[in-house]
Amino acid sequence: MGKATTTAPLPILLIIASFLCPTELSLYVAGLRLPPHRVALILLLPIALAQLLTKGDRRIRLFDILFITYGLWTIGAYTSHTGKDGFVYGGSLALEALGGYLVARAFVRTGEQLRATMRAFVAAIVVAALFALPETLLGQIFTHDLLRQITGYHHPIGVESRLGLTRAYGTFDHPIHYGTFCAALLALFWYAERRAVTRRINAALMTGATFLGISSAPMLCLGLQGGMLLWDRVTRRIKSRMTITLAALAGLYIGMSMFSNRSPIAFIATGMTLDPWTGFYRLQIWEAGMGNVWANPWLGIGLGDWERPWWMISDTVDAFWLVTAMRQGIPAFLLLALAIIVMARAVMLRRHRHVEPDAARAAIGWMMTVIALSLIGATVHYWNVLHAFFFFVLGLGGWIADPARSVAASFAVRRNDTSTARDRRQGDRKPTAGSGRPYPIGGTALAVHGRPYR
Repeated sequence: MGKATTTAPLPILLIIASFLCPTELSLYVAGLRLPPHRVALILLLPIALAQLLTKGDRRIRLFDILFITYGLWTIGAYTSHTGKDGFVYGGSLALEALGGYLVARAFVRTGEQLRATMRAFVAAIVVAALFALPETLLGQIFTHDLLRQITGYHHPIGVESRLGLTRAYGTFDHPIHYGTFCAALLALFWYAERRAVTRRINAALMTGATFLGISSAPMLCLGLQGGMLLWDRVTRRIKSRMTITLAALAGLYIGMSMFSNRSPIAFIATGMTLDPWTGFYRLQIWEAGMGNVWANPWLGIGLGDWERPWWMISDTVDAFWLVTAMRQGIPAFLLLALAIIVMARAVMLRRHRHVEPDAARAAIGWMMTVIALSLIGATVHYWNVLHAFFFFVLGLGGWIADPARSVAASFAVRRNDTSTARDRRQGDRKPTAGSGRPYPIGGTALAVHGRPYR
């Protein structure tokens, strides 16, 4: 066994650093604007592909094919509508999606690498919070204002206050994006980190940093993960907890439907937001947006304007899943949803079939994180940095769903070594009468790794 990795792989550090770079630092090449995270992905994507295709401990799985097909469909859908412009736009989205996914998929391959990656993200959250804190307290968007004066690039921002404080942007494109970046990895970090004190301290840091954005969706993301963490702890020793969990969710849904004048989705959208009007507006967006989806089911509307009531002046659609179906077609939505479901199934099968503690713990944290991000994706649109970040998080499940062959081989070696040692200890024992065996056999080498985390 080689020496354990103590720092995140360099490509991972580069991509995390690029997530923190403001959009004002974009490069312009042949008339194209390339934000820092896209520059990083252009450089890292070929390396990641080479890693996946040439390394003997990796294999292309069904979920990889589905993610790649989703990226290709995205390019094709936009190109079919507006030609070159659609190809450039669709290609940018595909770069963020496949680049973010494949970099995490290729370079995070062990539990130690995952822990190092989580530590790097915590450091990035602290840096982001240091930029955000003065904005919240002093009411000025310092980072974007300063860089606009230096670079000349104008990123549209608006100073908005809630709870008597200013919503911070930090280095991100929107307060919601800043808050989601800080909140998203709570559960994954919680289960990846071994030290209880470190878990608690960093959970507090993530919570405090998230608050600076004063956005309901990131706080809901934190709350969902916190609720799942608590539920997992309470039901850990219950064998039928999956059945109980599904029954509880069904009961909650039915109860809200029966005793509220709003649907469960409407209740969440309007009742669990800091600004009820924004929740109501998002419901109207969904209603009008679905009309566009059913009218253009196969290839969507591309870059075209979407049909909506006259009073909805803004063309913004604050819903990642709706935007995907509306602009890229229902097949794009289904491909992405199916890719996540297939990957999640592989992750959970690995947890139940393998006793490697790091993978067992990480599987739970990754599932909670992905569930939270997928749910708030109904009220938040993932674009620019957050789009790449979302797919990066999906890619972190790759090493759990696709265990390295070298790791499997090492377990076999340990099993053989343990059996040999046991044979030596028991070699001079007399055979058990009537057993037909020279010595008793029992246990497995895999037991040395301890029980899987439940």
